[in-house]
Amino acid sequence: MMPVNMSVIGAGYWGKKVIREIMDVSRTTGQVNLCSIVDNSPSMLEQCRKEFGPLDYRLSYQGLLSDSATSAVHICSPNGTHFEVASRFLRSKKHVLVEKPLALRSREADELVRLAETNRKVLAVGHVHRFNNGVKELKRVVDSGLLGDIYYLRLQWTGFLPPQRDRDVITDLGPHPFDICNNILGTWPTKISCRGRGYRGGSGDEVAFITAEHIDGVNASIELSWLDSEKHRDVTVVGSDAVARLDCLDQKLVLQRSDKTETILTVPSNTLHEEIIHFAECVENNSTSEPYSNLSDGAIGAGVVRLLEASKRSVSEERTIQVSIPESEELIASEPAQTGFRKLSAYH
Repeated sequence: MMPVNMSVIGAGYWGKKVIREIMDVSRTTGQVNLCSIVDNSPSMLEQCRKEFGPLDYRLSYQGLLSDSATSAVHICSPNGTHFEVASRFLRSKKHVLVEKPLALRSREADELVRLAETNRKVLAVGHVHRFNNGVKELKRVVDSGLLGDIYYLRLQWTGFLPPQRDRDVITDLGPHPFDICNNILGTWPTKISCRGRGYRGGSGDEVAFITAEHIDGVNASIELSWLDSEKHRDVTVVGSDAVARLDCLDQKLVLQRSDKTETILTVPSNTLHEEIIHFAECVENNSTSEPYSNLSDGAIGAGVVRLLEASKRSVSEERTIQVSIPESEELIASEPAQTGFRKLSAYH
């Protein structure tokens, strides 16, 4: 397998984590090669130069669009730039891994999916918990019937952040809980009810409470917060026979029955590391026309964007929103498919 030549767009907090991981994957597997780092902040690039050494550092991604040496990009720029940057690279026939959310609007997300299909390129979204061994084990437990009939899910995604400008908690924290629900249940919700509020004078909601209703009667209750001092990434699945509790941070899964509590041992995975390797394998198989499953493809990302959009609409209109998921995305819920310059630094 020839290494996939990748460039990272956006060298903020998350971009630096991605750069470190790509370099580690390059050292340990040889499956990827870091071509260049792009950020329109000179000081950010200087920080990268000090940490990562002599690499190709660029203030603009424009030159990469026609650079034949770069075959793929990992986009870590702010949420509002995802569509602009990803669409330009897809039109330039580059493979794209874009951090969550895929876009801010469902019509933009759908357009990115269309561009990837038209240009026959891999489009993946940074839903890293698709590669979380704890989530994989939880899905296995649910699918095996150990919990009995599934009653409901509860997800808590919290952690303190100072007041944020030009960001809201639904867009920032909502993608992972929605994606995990989809991954575990294999369905998209049909109704979304959300209440949110900002408390400290920021531009968007800092806390949100979402109820996602699924067609089979299973509800998911999601708490999102930048105000809680404790960081939680917790998933609880309540069934007729048992309750499963997963801490997505340490990937520890506990089963509680009426007569006993059992810890299911999992080997914690490096989710970002596994995601990058999976993306590289998708790119390789795409280039050789080999069948492959993209575990976090664009259609899944577009489905999540639709739910974020519905949640924000529910807040603004103070009502329950019916969600219409295209048939192509419904089919892909549990079976992934085969086959102006703005600030680029970002915190994900």
